[in-house]
Amino acid sequence: MANLIRQPANLGLSTFEEIDNIFDKMVRSLALPSTSFNLPTVDIYSEDDNHMVVEMPAPGFNEDNIDISVHDNILEVRGQISEKDTEKDYKRSYMVRERTSSFARRIVLPESANTDYITAELDKGLLKITVPVERPKAKQIKVQSGKTLKKN
Repeated sequence: MANLIRQPANLGLSTFEEIDNIFDKMVRSLALPSTSFNLPTVDIYSEDDNHMVVEMPAPGFNEDNIDISVHDNILEVRGQISEKDTEKDYKRSYMVRERTSSFARRIVLPESANTDYITAELDKGLLKITVPVERPKAKQIKVQSGKTLKKN
């Protein structure tokens, strides 16, 4: 008889995940203003010995939405988008959708970074910042044999 009772399919989700999904669907259905703040992933690498490259995803952002600054050898990258959609129906219905999205990252630059010549480009949602780095030349030290040293 117990086999005749239909159990809801949970697709392997825990009770907490199911409640979280229901809550997300409810919030989305209310069309409340949504705000999101992201800490984007950052790839830092060197293309050659003279440049450090910082790459981070910035989908949906354009050049006007991104602010890059350097202070005390700290590179700060911030982005913010604010969108507002308004729909009016002249029969008394009115709806406004607002969305704000932002991100921020701080990256410590090496002491030898030349902050006067930092460049940045945004291509297909990928922000690429190139930092020139002046690496000092290594000083070569000649190794002498122990025979040349005098004992007192």
